[in-house]
Amino acid sequence: MKIAGIIAEYNPFHNGHRYHLEQTRSRTQCDYVIAVLAGHFTQRGESAVASKWERTRMALLCGVDAVFELPALFAVRPADAFARGGVGILAGLGADWLSFGSEISDLELLMRLARWREEEPEEISCAIRRKLALGMPHARARGEAWAEALGMPPEALNRPNTALAVEYLRAMRGTGMVPVLVERLGEYHEERLNSGPNAQGPRLASATALRRAISRGEDVREYVPKEAVPLLPRASRLSLDMLALDRLRRGNFDFPDAPEGLDRLLVRAARESGSVEEALERCKSRRYTYARLSRAVAHCLLGMERALVERYPAPEYARLLGLRESARPLLRELSRRSRLPIAANARSLRGDECFSLECRATDLWALGDPNPALRRAGREFTEGVVRL
Repeated sequence: MKIAGIIAEYNPFHNGHRYHLEQTRSRTQCDYVIAVLAGHFTQRGESAVASKWERTRMALLCGVDAVFELPALFAVRPADAFARGGVGILAGLGADWLSFGSEISDLELLMRLARWREEEPEEISCAIRRKLALGMPHARARGEAWAEALGMPPEALNRPNTALAVEYLRAMRGTGMVPVLVERLGEYHEERLNSGPNAQGPRLASATALRRAISRGEDVREYVPKEAVPLLPRASRLSLDMLALDRLRRGNFDFPDAPEGLDRLLVRAARESGSVEEALERCKSRRYTYARLSRAVAHCLLGMERALVERYPAPEYARLLGLRESARPLLRELSRRSRLPIAANARSLRGDECFSLECRATDLWALGDPNPALRRAGREFTEGVVRL
């Protein structure tokens, strides 16, 4: 049995994700595809547009065979930790391939960049230090230094999915998994839906554009596989800003993945602002990107502190979120292969620190539901595995 793996947010599942899934099956000729899915908060620190169970159902309806959870401890983190968590689960389960998308279609180039991440040439280190001295964020400084060394335009490698692709390749070293690179269609940074025809097939839009369109009440059905349309959110979620602002103002928080001084900067900005967005605008600079600041706010809201992150350098379990009935042989095979315990029942994870963080994330996310009846706590223990 051959198994391909994908690491995703599916926030929400759209036609670009369907294309990636189809390309993965076509190129690997695998028997099954499993996805490792981020939960209720994303890598950018944002609240997901739909619950992880609804997004799991979208993925299963659109062709994924099984969905496992990427814990918040890795999902709401920089690219290296996000990749380490997702790859750790797939490798632990025994997947044969990892399929991922990138704006760059040259796998050899990405593998070269991954090697540079492990053993950085001195001239690149010097270039990065020069750019950091100018106040540039580290990820951007690295991307520009790489591009200069390769004779490429400065922004050529400063794309989120390119950075993730490099980190996936880096995390895969020694796992035995084979990389499958699928070139992304469309622009990651598109903020509005493209109204023109798409010569390559179904209408494509970035997840960013889709989320913005959903929040404005626009019709996005053309950009989403028909199977996923009924699961799209019908109303905008309520903001968690006031909860986050209150937590930031109280201070006394040890942010993971953050340089010294960022905590004081955010606390001061929160006390001088009337919204989280205003606070982030006060802090945003060449050194601190909006995504990094937004992630820090999510860490504060979730109670994800440095000590907790350091105690869990890698995933210690694989939690099953969903399974197609036709994929029961897959689950039996994964149970045989897996080096990680597979948890299909949340009650088996009671007392686990990593899962306790997941429970907090779900309970907080629920407070943003426009339907008061769905804001109850404890949903981690009342929702079962999604089965189709």
